[in-house]
Amino acid sequence: MKTKTFQSSLAKKMDDFVTFKQLQGYDYTAQALALGYFDAFAQKCGYKCEHLTKKIIDDYIDKTARLKANSRRARLSVLRVFSEYLHCYDHGSYVLTNLSISRPSLPRWYHYSNEEITILLGDTKTLTPCQSLRPHCFHMLIGLLYVSGLRISEALALKLKHIDIDNGTVFVRKGKFGKDRYLVLEESTVQIIGNYLEKRLKHPPTEKDTPFFVTHLGKPLEYENVAQTYRRMIRKCKIGVHSPQLPRLHDLRHSFACNCLIKWYNDGVDVNARLPVLATAMGHINIQSTQIYLHVTSTLLQKAAKRFHHTFTANCKGE
Repeated sequence: MKTKTFQSSLAKKMDDFVTFKQLQGYDYTAQALALGYFDAFAQKCGYKCEHLTKKIIDDYIDKTARLKANSRRARLSVLRVFSEYLHCYDHGSYVLTNLSISRPSLPRWYHYSNEEITILLGDTKTLTPCQSLRPHCFHMLIGLLYVSGLRISEALALKLKHIDIDNGTVFVRKGKFGKDRYLVLEESTVQIIGNYLEKRLKHPPTEKDTPFFVTHLGKPLEYENVAQTYRRMIRKCKIGVHSPQLPRLHDLRHSFACNCLIKWYNDGVDVNARLPVLATAMGHINIQSTQIYLHVTSTLLQKAAKRFHHTFTANCKGE
């Protein structure tokens, strides 16, 4: 999988580190991008060492002070793991042991409403070049993430050969933790995928082993490109304006999980008995990763019940 190209004096060891993590089964695309910020900082500072010193790390920690706590922790957490990796080969290399950055008490996820997804999908039609594949590509990507629970890395790794329109399935090859799985899609989703495929196959490359999602220039669609475009769309459409944090691409996956559980609750099925099904669909390695959505969904249902009670009471008083 393609990752960020590093340029500093630590570039070779950073490349080796990212390759090592990917061989362990991690995607590590987002983490490589986070490590790239430190790489750019080291290069700008004219850093010449092939190991880490306390000064370069302390300087970088000071540099990240302007970031929000979550972003800062994400960047420094990857640097900490990299520092531990380097120390295994060079005991003189400094290890970042304590981040000393507390997480803010913010909601962990954003739950998209169907109306918000409709607005986002509508906005994909305004993407440029307007007559290119790009608007259709982003329309398909956002919709697929919302209805399938795929990780963004898994979606971008899809090949044309992984899509089986006849059987209505998508094959996820070596998702997170190296797990393969099949996703069975609803008929309406299969039809939309079929419509996208008609447009996609008019744009090279069209071999079976080529990406399902490509740019208007025929190159594989990459995470950084998608993330930047998506953030602009979120701001333009004013999604989550009252949320303390900007809704993310990854929240589409969380919304899928919560929507499944809410539907099962409303249908009166045994949700706990269905959890293994959801865990398999989402590619979780254990049921504990899926159980956390029980609490999130319960909170959402309580909020919905309170809104209904407030509206019902207000209407009764007005009669």
